[in-house]
Amino acid sequence: MFVGFDTKGTHDVTFVSPRKTGKVITLCGAFLTKEDTQTAALRTVYTEDIRTLFAEISDMLDLKSGGESQRVLSSEEVKALDKQAAALIKKIHRAMVYEYGDTPAEATRWGFDISQTGKRTGTIRIPDGRAAIVKTLAQYAKTEKGRPAVERFKAPVLTEVQAVVDGLTANVTTRSTAKGQRAVGVQQSSETAARLLDLLQAAAVQIVVKQCDGKVTPDLTQWGFEVVAKKPTKKPAVKAA
Repeated sequence: MFVGFDTKGTHDVTFVSPRKTGKVITLCGAFLTKEDTQTAALRTVYTEDIRTLFAEISDMLDLKSGGESQRVLSSEEVKALDKQAAALIKKIHRAMVYEYGDTPAEATRWGFDISQTGKRTGTIRIPDGRAAIVKTLAQYAKTEKGRPAVERFKAPVLTEVQAVVDGLTANVTTRSTAKGQRAVGVQQSSETAARLLDLLQAAAVQIVVKQCDGKVTPDLTQWGFEVVAKKPTKKPAVKAA
């Protein structure tokens, strides 16, 4: 965005897009640094509002950053737990097939489904996908807890199965929450950046009027504003009589 304050001046000030939150924040920081060197009488009427919003947007970006860090951390943990869960369900499935191959309906007590149609009718199905795997592992753990210790399957160890179920449930929830936190931070910081830019533009006008005799000059760069030289306008050619 370009702002021209006087038609005969040699410079214009250009502002970043409100969508460029990082650049708005950089401009805001430079503006406040310069304003803090000014006497109270010379500061703009917008300075303290800008300072307040600057603090708010910093908190919002911390929220965004924290949400992203937590999301990445949880995603890595979920990937590791997914591998463990896949290995466990294969091991349990083999045990079910070995133990109940002739009476597959028994495997439903541990959360497994039985194929009802096709060539594989009566086959103990291995669950596919995280949700189905976690559901089956959870039921397996529940059933095993309800049986006497001496009757439980020797492998995998019940505590290992329960740990994976608990870990996946907790981390998937955390990741979902972190995504929401990041989205809130992004939205709020974008809205605040737009409000900040409006105030910074208004402050630039006041500085030009009060301290620069109504003309845009390179002095504005002290506040972080980008000042550019105007392109000379071509004078219309004068036709010979």
